[in-house]
Amino acid sequence: MKPLLLLAALPALLSPTAHAAPQLRCHTRYNGESQTHLIAPVASPYGVEGVTLGERFVFRVVFQNAPADIAAVKVYTAVLPDEGPPQPVHQATYRWPVAAGRQHEEQGFTGLQRVFEPTYNGHLEYWCETLGRAAR
Repeated sequence: MKPLLLLAALPALLSPTAHAAPQLRCHTRYNGESQTHLIAPVASPYGVEGVTLGERFVFRVVFQNAPADIAAVKVYTAVLPDEGPPQPVHQATYRWPVAAGRQHEEQGFTGLQRVFEPTYNGHLEYWCETLGRAAR
């Protein structure tokens, strides 16, 4: 009987996603353009670069899944003014791992977020979902 149990468990052991590190997939929509961003965990937030969306917004996601006391997903958005450095307009923090439960389709664990920047009348929408093992 033991060989049969091992054979039954073999597909799960060989599955590439069985022990895969968690990842995030974030979706952005700005100025009529939709993009998808894959986010892997990082050890330090300092090397994470933002992505410029259109001419005005910078979207940056920092995903740290260890150590447990600081594990979080942090989303930052900033506006690129005509001159000078990017100006922050939005920050959100989500504890990691995200709470188990149903993630609303097309809204993920963040829900649909809308960021408005009044100086340039900019509207950015984003939402992020988990991939791999992610819920507690």
